Amino acid sequence: MAEETAPPKKSPLKLIIIIVAALVVLGGGGFGARLILKRRAAAKAAAELAKAQAAQAGAGAEASAQEGDDSEDCGDTGEKQEGGEHGGPAGAPVMVMTRTVNLMGPRRNAFLRCELNILFCDQELGKLVSSDKPSPEKSLIQSIVLETLSGKSVEEASDAESREALRKEMKDKLNEQFKPHPPKPDEKEDPKHKKPKRPIKSVLIVDWAIQQ
Repeated sequence: MAEETAPPKKSPLKLIIIIVAALVVLGGGGFGARLILKRRAAAKAAAELAKAQAAQAGAGAEASAQEGDDSEDCGDTGEKQEGGEHGGPAGAPVMVMTRTVNLMGPRRNAFLRCELNILFCDQELGKLVSSDKPSPEKSLIQSIVLETLSGKSVEEASDAESREALRKEMKDKLNEQFKPHPPKPDEKEDPKHKKPKRPIKSVLIVDWAIQQ
């Protein structure tokens, strides 16, 4: 009777090689997964950064557009302004107004909180209303601005074109109110104290937030 042949024993060296290869494969897969996750995180961060930069550029463009629309020269008023130039920017007064008004809409608790900077061609008027002391001129400007802002809807306040139209409307109303009156027939206009035809140079919106 033939003797049974025993099955060949696996070499310990082959087992070691198989185990090492399996560890290498598993380790490589884990490294690859980490690399993919890192790339995704970097792409997400880059997308968020680009979005933030685009929003910042949009805000800067809106401010530049406001300044560009109101970049007309105030003209030579005959008065030498601070800084040694006629109508120069040095020492130019700015009236800062912060207001909160109700907005018309489906919800009762809708408010507009805004900050406006009013720039002046008429330096005398600007200094008068930008000081801390009350004056009839300051009260009149505040009344005109508040009247222009009141009664607007949430949709109007949210729309960029409507906001720009509102800014120009305030500027036109203020210029109409404070424009110089022509001299009387028996009076002569002093060229040294000639008033600019448009006393308000610009109305800038520096903050505009809607709360609902």
